[in-house]
Amino acid sequence: MSLINRVIQRSHTWVFVMYASSAAFMTYFCMYAFRKPFSVGKFEQVEAFMGVLDFKIALVLAQVFGYLLSKFIGIKVVSELTANRRALAILTLVMAAQLALVLFALVPEQLKPLMMFLNGVPLGMIWGIVFSFLEGRKTSEILGAFLSVTFIVASGLVRTVGQWLIVDLNVTEYWMPATTGAIFTVPLFVSVYLLAQTPPPSPDDQSARQARAPMNAQQRLAFFLRYAPGILLLITSFLLFTGLRDFRDNFSAEIWQALGHGEEPAIFAYA
Repeated sequence: MSLINRVIQRSHTWVFVMYASSAAFMTYFCMYAFRKPFSVGKFEQVEAFMGVLDFKIALVLAQVFGYLLSKFIGIKVVSELTANRRALAILTLVMAAQLALVLFALVPEQLKPLMMFLNGVPLGMIWGIVFSFLEGRKTSEILGAFLSVTFIVASGLVRTVGQWLIVDLNVTEYWMPATTGAIFTVPLFVSVYLLAQTPPPSPDDQSARQARAPMNAQQRLAFFLRYAPGILLLITSFLLFTGLRDFRDNFSAEIWQALGHGEEPAIFAYA
């Protein structure tokens, strides 16, 4: 048990809430740097993918499909992940996404959508793993609310960094996503380390909620059948809202360009 872990365990509940929510927020914020910056690229000089589909649309769809597939993979992977492997899992998945961004810059244009697909596959599981550190506690709702703030601020800020790299440092649209990821790699490792020091749920937490143990296939099926109506409604609404948010995010560069703010990197952060 680390010194940080011992101090947090002995502290007031609100100290724990601020620590755990901040560590989770920073971790998920950094993940966005490996997912969203590519969307500020316009890729206007590239021919249509397979002669049919606009190249940027192909990139967006490829990443979305990878991200969607990841959610289904995560049903098994995240639910079976033990607590001592969560931090390593986050770092492994995000670094795999970064490798895909490096390959995105290196491979021929016809293979770049495949790299974006491979970028999306590992990133779709990060939310579930990060939230695993926060669930099963009396304060889980507060912690989850803090973590959800990343949806509001992270995407715009990391896209501002991406646009700054293009406009001010003349980084190419192909290398900009990997460069942005490289900038956030050290903050990611620090954030995951701090998140890993989060104490496990206390006996009071477990008595008020329930211990979160890894689930096998039979347990997952039984859980789904028991709560299927609510789960399906949540999935449907989540898909609709996520689709709307992603459409706005992924094509915001074109929207701001049309409104005359295309060369203003900070527009993504404060708009």
